[in-house]
Amino acid sequence: MRSIAFLIVVLQLILLGPLYAMYGQVDPCRALAKDIAMRAEKAGGLGTAIEDAFVDLEVSARRDVAGKSTMQCAAELAGNLAGG
Repeated sequence: MRSIAFLIVVLQLILLGPLYAMYGQVDPCRALAKDIAMRAEKAGGLGTAIEDAFVDLEVSARRDVAGKSTMQCAAELAGNLAGG
């Protein structure tokens, strides 16, 4: 019984560890919002600078992904990671 519990914990660490290490989140939708905000900040531009001055980009990105399911967020996040 302990070995099964240990395997479950190890599996969770393997699956969620990289997500937490990259984004500080284990929720795929929050990680996606953080990824979108980081990409927008990296891309820059006048609109991004103005929005960043008045609204946190991550909070704005969370509003954008609020309607998505966890699986949709995970798929889009995987696509963003694969696409660079």
